[in-house]
Amino acid sequence: MDYISQLLKEHSKQNSMLIVRHIDGDQAKFDEFMHCFYTDEYRVNQRAVMVLSACFDQHPHLVKKHMEKLVKNLNRSDLHVALKRNTVCILQEINVPEHLESGLFDNCLKYIQDPKEAIAVKAFSMKVCLNICKNYRELKNEVIPAIEDTMSHSESKGVHARGKAILKALHKL
Repeated sequence: MDYISQLLKEHSKQNSMLIVRHIDGDQAKFDEFMHCFYTDEYRVNQRAVMVLSACFDQHPHLVKKHMEKLVKNLNRSDLHVALKRNTVCILQEINVPEHLESGLFDNCLKYIQDPKEAIAVKAFSMKVCLNICKNYRELKNEVIPAIEDTMSHSESKGVHARGKAILKALHKL
């Protein structure tokens, strides 16, 4: 399948699921598809996000091979919010290799503290930071004040709900 051409045909759940069914848990097909996620062509990588998320939901093992590139992609200053949101959403659900935790923690802490960052990115970043703090408990001393500050400046119910739950878990560490 020519993934780029297929993604450009239409932006719909039906089209995304057609690609997901084609990949069907096959690592080689997924690896080939992932080039769409990293392209500089905005429409292609934006549409690729739906496929990546659906593939992860059905076959989470496919993403492991791409962990390093997914984490490093978060360093891009021009990263579209949809790519950032879905990447962090995935990373909150899986064990990140130790050598990637430092950079990921720094990015997620930055997202939590950025007043202009999307609410979902902040919420998912809180969970990523919590996951990393489970291995490095001293980091909670950076995360707790960041979450508290974010909550004090946000009217978002999502930020408050996630923040409250993450703070409770952090205090138990």
